Amino acid sequence: MPSSASRSGRCPDPATHRLWQQRLARFRKSGLAVAHFCEREGISTASFYAWRRRLQADTATEPRLVPVRLVTPPPSAPVELLLPSGVVVRLSPDIDPAWLRQLLPLLGVTPC
Repeated sequence: MPSSASRSGRCPDPATHRLWQQRLARFRKSGLAVAHFCEREGISTASFYAWRRRLQADTATEPRLVPVRLVTPPPSAPVELLLPSGVVVRLSPDIDPAWLRQLLPLLGVTPC
């Protein structure tokens, strides 16, 4: 479900976005119930839940980067691909890249 900002076509003010990120971090550390925290902050519980939902949706759609280290294998070593399904495919080092691009979708791998 899209956030209210995307439904209205507006992006939230970055300062307001940061304010709510900080506020939710304070809530997690506070140990208070939502109602007590909101009363202390002077905000409505509806706003609290709406912003918490919005910020959780924002982090769910952020791309995740993973470190990759490439090493040059010996010329005779096969190339191994570990597919998302857990299957390992071993290929000759002189594999034709065009053929590999055709093979991967057949194995359920979405090309980048």
